[in-house]
Order: sequence, then C-alpha cells, then structure tokens
Amino acid sequence: MSRKEYDTFVLIDPEKIPEEKESEMIVRDLTPADRRYKYRSAYVTALVSKSESKYPERLWIRLGRGQLQEKPWSIKILKELNKLPKD
Repeated sequence: MSRKEYDTFVLIDPEKIPEEKESEMIVRDLTPADRRYKYRSAYVTALVSKSESKYPERLWIRLGRGQLQEKPWSIKILKELNKLPKD
C-alpha cells in the first residue's frame, strides 16, 4: 500500500502552523483509490509535523497563491468533520 498524500493551502507563514497539536484544516486528497475523486476536499481534524516521517501520510503545503513548498510535511488525520469551516 502506498503512502497517502494530501495538500493544503495556508494564508499565514508556514512557520506559524501549530505542529503536533490537533488542528482543524481543509485538505485535498491527491491519491484516492478512484482517481475520479482526486482533489476532493475534506474538513478534518489532524496532527501535522514538519518532519516528513513523523506521521504516516504526506502533506504538501501551498501558500495563498498556490506556490508549493519545497519539502513535504507529514499528517495524521484524526477524523473528518461534517461541517463548514468558520471564517
């Protein structure tokens, strides 16, 4: 089984993203089982780390205009939330 990959857009400095704390975020699935669902977004509670090997899945960080950061982070999705994010 290959490693799952996600990406997320951040509007703040990536250095200010809380690491190893539960946070709510929107992620896009880059490796779904059925490729028709690629880029499906989900609002989730997750743990993230700048270390690529800390958690089982890979997270790519994109800045507000879509610029992809050089190195991937890792993510562990705890649960998918069934609500809309607050502003």
